[in-house]
Amino acid sequence: MIKRLQDVYEMLCRISGKEPKVYESEEKLLDVIEEEIEKIHAEILAYKQELESSTILIESQLEEITRLYEEISTLFEISKIIASNIETKQILKPILYTLKKAMGFKCGIISLNYERKVMETVGTCPENINQLVSEDAEEFSSETVIKERCEKLNNESIIFKYISTASDEKAGYLLFVGKESGSIFTAGDKKIVESTAQQISGSIEREIALKEEIERERLNQQIEIARNIQLNFFPKKFPRDDNFDSFGESTPAIHVGGDYFDVFVKNDILFGIVADVSGKGLPASLIMSSMRSAFKSLIESTDGDLKRTFNSLNNMVSVDVGEDRFVTCVSFKISRDGVLEVINAGHDPLYIVNSSSISKVESTNTPLGMFENMDFEIQTFQLSGGDLIFAYTDGIPEARNLNGEEYDFERLERILKKVYLLSAKEIIYNVENDVLKFSQGAPQHDDMTLLAIKYFN
Repeated sequence: MIKRLQDVYEMLCRISGKEPKVYESEEKLLDVIEEEIEKIHAEILAYKQELESSTILIESQLEEITRLYEEISTLFEISKIIASNIETKQILKPILYTLKKAMGFKCGIISLNYERKVMETVGTCPENINQLVSEDAEEFSSETVIKERCEKLNNESIIFKYISTASDEKAGYLLFVGKESGSIFTAGDKKIVESTAQQISGSIEREIALKEEIERERLNQQIEIARNIQLNFFPKKFPRDDNFDSFGESTPAIHVGGDYFDVFVKNDILFGIVADVSGKGLPASLIMSSMRSAFKSLIESTDGDLKRTFNSLNNMVSVDVGEDRFVTCVSFKISRDGVLEVINAGHDPLYIVNSSSISKVESTNTPLGMFENMDFEIQTFQLSGGDLIFAYTDGIPEARNLNGEEYDFERLERILKKVYLLSAKEIIYNVENDVLKFSQGAPQHDDMTLLAIKYFN
């Protein structure tokens, strides 16, 4: 018997991990066997309790993971809906149906007002829902508002969240009323609503950015059309015969500009004009185009009389362009016998260059458009064979380099003295290249226009 008891005792020791002893008394063996059984039983109970606690924790964690998975799945589905359509208003209804599956609300509303009022609803909403929103929405903060019971909505649980853009402007809101299960909205529901509001906000900003880009591209196309139209205003053929050789170019600073030049022969007399409308861009280009048409028409109607042409042109500009705009201008006509008549209206000097001198025809008149009913003064000169008449806009002497220095009149006069013997086209190209070389890649800040006439008697 004692041998059998010793075997049982040793087996229990192996279970408990103890080193067995040898006992010769049956009573002692029974005592230690009972003691070992109690210890093993206590350990089993402790392990069982620990296992139960672990199971509860695992179930809780599994429930949390399941809930998190559902939230992520919902938000992923909403992301796909938003990515599938450019217009935000088209995605509101599908978003509400997706949220209803996840949250189980009775009534869901998404309202937007960033361009025009748009509201979508899913579910059965209380009749007084619009009254609640109009009365209470201003009281809600920018944070998510959760109420377990809203008295104005039959004591239903609600979630309210503003949709705010990056500039913190309120572009709309989300509102959910009641749970079909009868419970209240949870922290998980709050996360879903907040993330949805953020994604809708992103969709609004992308839509606005896309529309701005489309509008910008449309404007660029229109500007390019305007540029091509303006380029067509400038002469395509330049007078070149036994008495005259002419050439000119104009380069706007920003696509289209306010500079204007023209040169043509009318009734055996060469006419030239260079003008600069105050300002740059489209407004200046519109004034320029109007002035071009008026100048040619007036030359025709006055039979080439510069004084009468400018008196009328000034009145037209005064009326049409407004008080904050004016036009500096230098215009001239050259007869076959070399008589040069010049009107300089507030413009940079006109140069007359020959082998012995470089003369400047300064302004003796106010710019066009500043005052009505002005009487413009004409200056008259006698040209000699080989003389160069050079007109330009202030974009030439005011061209700057990377150090902010201006090209200035001294450099312009120096290059004109060097190149006056060349053809009109070569003179223009040489002056342009000299300005570009000086600028050293600095951005052009003003329109640049040049016109050269060589006279031969």
